[in-house]
Amino acid sequence: MNSTPACLLDLRLQSVTLNQEMQETLQLENTNMAFAKWARSFSSTTQSELQQMMHHLLTEGLHETSLHVTLKKSFQKYDCKLVHLTNGQIVLTLISPYNDSHTNHSTDHTIPHSDNSKVKSVSRKTVQIKPRKGILPFSNIREAQLSKRMTHLVDKFPHGLAFISNTWDITYANPKMEELTGVSFEKSINKKLWDVYPVDEYYHVFQNYLRAMETQETIEFELLIQKTDIVVEMTVHPTELGLTVFAQDITQYKKHLQALKDSEERFAVLANNIKDVFWITDPDFKELHYVSPSFQTLFGLSRRDFFENPSAILDVIEGAHREKVEKALSMMREEKYQVEYKIKDFHGKEKWVRTRGFPVKNQGIPYVIGIHEDMTEYKEMVQLKEKSQQLSTISQMSAGIAHEIKNPLTAIKGFLQIGAANPELRDNYQEIILDEVNRIETIVQDFMMLSKPKSSIQLEEVELHQVISYVKRLLEPEAEEKEIKLTVESTYSDEKIMTEPKRLNQILINLVQNAIDAVGEAGEVSIDVKTSSEYITISVSDNGPGLTSQEIAKIGEPFFTTKEKGTGLGVMVSKKIVSDLNGTIEYESEKGEGTTVTVKLAK
Repeated sequence: MNSTPACLLDLRLQSVTLNQEMQETLQLENTNMAFAKWARSFSSTTQSELQQMMHHLLTEGLHETSLHVTLKKSFQKYDCKLVHLTNGQIVLTLISPYNDSHTNHSTDHTIPHSDNSKVKSVSRKTVQIKPRKGILPFSNIREAQLSKRMTHLVDKFPHGLAFISNTWDITYANPKMEELTGVSFEKSINKKLWDVYPVDEYYHVFQNYLRAMETQETIEFELLIQKTDIVVEMTVHPTELGLTVFAQDITQYKKHLQALKDSEERFAVLANNIKDVFWITDPDFKELHYVSPSFQTLFGLSRRDFFENPSAILDVIEGAHREKVEKALSMMREEKYQVEYKIKDFHGKEKWVRTRGFPVKNQGIPYVIGIHEDMTEYKEMVQLKEKSQQLSTISQMSAGIAHEIKNPLTAIKGFLQIGAANPELRDNYQEIILDEVNRIETIVQDFMMLSKPKSSIQLEEVELHQVISYVKRLLEPEAEEKEIKLTVESTYSDEKIMTEPKRLNQILINLVQNAIDAVGEAGEVSIDVKTSSEYITISVSDNGPGLTSQEIAKIGEPFFTTKEKGTGLGVMVSKKIVSDLNGTIEYESEKGEGTTVTVKLAK
């Protein structure tokens, strides 16, 4: 029985399911294939005869027939049996190799259906050889053998299969049906359907069975079998003999479907209750696959219009930003990228939007996934913060200016009053008055330097050694007067740099002057210059008292200074100039170990 080649033909679906023996006999690669491909396994004559025999089975009410077939690849001849199970479904078996010594077979062996109801619900007792469960009885030994083979074939059918007669008797069920229903059909064969399945519990099932019988149409429905907790898809085919019932286990499919539905619901809850806009599109941004509901609130466009025309979003982007948005979208096809831009929706409201996107693949299909964020409130908050900082700085600097200028003005006023009252003493205070005027002038000049915009910079080629020599010659007399050792160490020769000479001079003068003021008498100050292919690094070091970490953190704040008569503006000016020249400035110091200030400028 195990070596019987057999297959199930479904003429409605034009498909064929083969057992392993049939697959090996026909020398085919698959066990499931299209009917046309399977038919080409036979000779041209056999194909024509098969078509005729199947036509007879379907149109003349025949139950079975037989013929001789010839295989196309091996030229082997077989006796072939065809049995019509139900509408459009035929079981075909190759019984044995055919040769001339066999008794001729013809369609005279076909068994037409009878209108006799006893035939429609035939009992197993008419067959002497009893298989586990039979489909239909046969009248001789050869047909009994075929019955066993048919039973073996349907027993191995991957879905549940059962036959119910016109009188509602259960005439057959395969093992898979037993597994799905949890009912042993050894005990229920030839019993009435309602004796096995109570009508009150399976009312829906009986409704569909009765409908199939009355309308003679195929009925499909889903059923949860309580006993086994299995969900099946039931297909009921009406035939002349009753009903053929197929049951396919779809439990896992339903679980996966429910899990997917739950996941979609959770995502919908998230997408519907968040201000940010989620979107999924193709890499060309021509086909939109998903956009969350908040899109309309952010852009003022309906989602329907956006689905129909994804490029419509460009219409609300301000013209100056449109080019960079298009460039950013192009970058998102290759890598994670983001862009900020300004829009004006159809209500005329201006907004700032940040779009982030990145490429992904799902089952080999590329997509771009991203998010639109409303940055309007954040931008407004940043602007308010900047204005607040500006006002705070102006207030702080105004107080500092008033304080720094008030002191020398007070001294000037006092000495002028003394000179007015005592003309003979006027010359004694002249030098002090001039020093205080110079101090006021220095403060004003520093503020003027801070107010110069970066755009006023005029770059020119400068020889670095000339700048260093100038600063050294300028400050060397003061250093010698205080017995401070001022040295220059450098690795440059005739290096040139593109910069503004006055500003670079001002940086070095401020840094060296601060170092001289910090070390006091008998100290050391060194200027170290290093060059590379891209940068010039200037370091000014001293062996003064150094700074604490708290003091380093405050460097650059208006009027913060550690010097007795300092204003703190020199450091502010130095930082401003370095920034304008696209450089960096760093402070390294430790209390009692001195200070090193490093300026790094591009060539």
